[in-house]
Amino acid sequence: MKKDNAARTYLRLLAYLLPLWKKVILLIVLTSIFALLSGVSITLIPPFLHILFNEKPKVENLETLNEQDHSRLIPDSIERQINVAKYRAMKIIYKGESTERLARFCIIFFSLMFIKCVFEYFSEYLNIFLGQSILKTVRDELYSKIQQLPMTFFDRNKTGHLISRMTNDVTGLRGAIVDGLSSIVRNGLMAIIAITIIFYTSWKLSLVTMVLVPINAFFIILISRKLRKGSIRAQGIIADMTTVLQETISGVRVVKAFGMGPFEKRKFSFFNLKYLKEYLKMRRFAELARPTSEALGMMASVIILWYGGKLVISEQLDPANLMMFIGAMLWVVNPIKRLSKLNSMVQVGLGCAYRIFGILDIPTEEDSSGRIDVAQFRDKIEYKNVSFRYNDTTEVLKEIDLEIKKGEIVAIVGISGAGKSTLADLLPRFYEITSGQILFDGENIEDIKISSLRSMMGIVTQETILFNDSVYNNIAYGLESCQMDRVIEAAKAANAHGFISRMSDGYETVIGDRGIQLSGGQRQRLAIARALLKNPQILILDEATSSLDVESEALVQEAIDRLVKGRTALVIAHRLSTIRNADKIIVLEDGRIVQSGKHEELMNEDGIYRKLHRT
Repeated sequence: MKKDNAARTYLRLLAYLLPLWKKVILLIVLTSIFALLSGVSITLIPPFLHILFNEKPKVENLETLNEQDHSRLIPDSIERQINVAKYRAMKIIYKGESTERLARFCIIFFSLMFIKCVFEYFSEYLNIFLGQSILKTVRDELYSKIQQLPMTFFDRNKTGHLISRMTNDVTGLRGAIVDGLSSIVRNGLMAIIAITIIFYTSWKLSLVTMVLVPINAFFIILISRKLRKGSIRAQGIIADMTTVLQETISGVRVVKAFGMGPFEKRKFSFFNLKYLKEYLKMRRFAELARPTSEALGMMASVIILWYGGKLVISEQLDPANLMMFIGAMLWVVNPIKRLSKLNSMVQVGLGCAYRIFGILDIPTEEDSSGRIDVAQFRDKIEYKNVSFRYNDTTEVLKEIDLEIKKGEIVAIVGISGAGKSTLADLLPRFYEITSGQILFDGENIEDIKISSLRSMMGIVTQETILFNDSVYNNIAYGLESCQMDRVIEAAKAANAHGFISRMSDGYETVIGDRGIQLSGGQRQRLAIARALLKNPQILILDEATSSLDVESEALVQEAIDRLVKGRTALVIAHRLSTIRNADKIIVLEDGRIVQSGKHEELMNEDGIYRKLHRT
């Protein structure tokens, strides 16, 4: 990925912190105080050593001051101010006998460390709160976006890939947002404090060790690029693995029936192994950061021991200050190491972000929706010279001219692949036509709000979609606070009340994933009850009885007859016996209307309809 793209993506991620800016500021304050208190512990090394050896260090440029002069002192340089602070601290720490000094030092040290632990706890909890709050926001935004995407998006993307982005990719963002910010503040400030102590203690030693910094930075940049690309590849493989998992679980009956368990295991194992290899390849670079930093740190330590020892021997450096310098050098390794590890998390998070923003940036249905609200279907629907193709495929529908008047039942028949379902799917704008127009009471449906258009329609398909919820909630789907009496009335009209009453918990019975606990006919009757309860002005019935047995078909057909009564209906059917009473029958062949009329008229013609009916 390009650097500018990575920077823009990271800034876009950080924008999720803006609504929580007050808590972010509080996190920065808490983390900063924790880092400062951590740094103070290093500066306590010299006083501790002086107390142990019963020494009192000298403060440069202040030896000649007495207590009265000190109270009136106005420091004239940063170094002088530091010396004044040291002088005041010395008065507190070195007062009294040796044992008294040691006891006082231990109390001060314990107090500082206790306060540090308190700030660490609150900063960590706030960090978790912010992280999970942002992940919730991203999940909500991503889920909402997916609900608004057109059907063409779902035709091109596997379900498992979408689930992976909602779960794995969103979780992968955490290290790049809040954890990243918190780690930068904490470890960055700790590193700055340690480096400040290092330079203040001995600038000569500091310059020697600074030579190794550019080498470390070079390795970190190199590793970052590898990690970001590896993360994108790894998340893609996880999506493939999730797809296999989702398909085999939802299609477990087919898998078992055809004895394809071993095949599916091999397929899953293939992606699992592929992910393992990609992940290990990525971690090879991620884990390289730590030993590289440690090796450079060890090199610096050897240089410090050698050169620092020479300075102490030549009395150019206080031994206690050398110990503080070494302590600061050892202490600074951890924050720098964490910052190196943070870089790995950020690169992984950016890889996830590219995939998430790839969905969030897709135009929604509402983006292409019109601005006209319609509340009632008054006259007719007209297809005028309508053609349609899926992506770059050949045309599925060609120059369709069709008129559906209010209250009419229009049936669409034809062999499989003729374009029947596609013709119906264009009306609620599941797909956008390639050319021509569809008029709704004289208005182009492209000028009508999609939500307004679909609110007038009810759809019952061959593949009934039910949810792992109660019977009541499945029938009342899309309706808030619906009375039970209305649900029961709809179920009775759909010939569903009888089998529902015999279920263990009646209307509160949970029917399982996709209604697995019900038969095909029972699922279809629940779908019809749902459509009846919605009371739509326009109905689309897509082969609603094609996969049922004779008894179930009779019950469902009776329910459908009640459903279409007094409504405008578009009925797609394989079984032509179910559409004898349609006001108009449209016969499709190869995407074109080749016949149109009532059942008796079409039976008198030597055409496709009569052949299909006899078949």
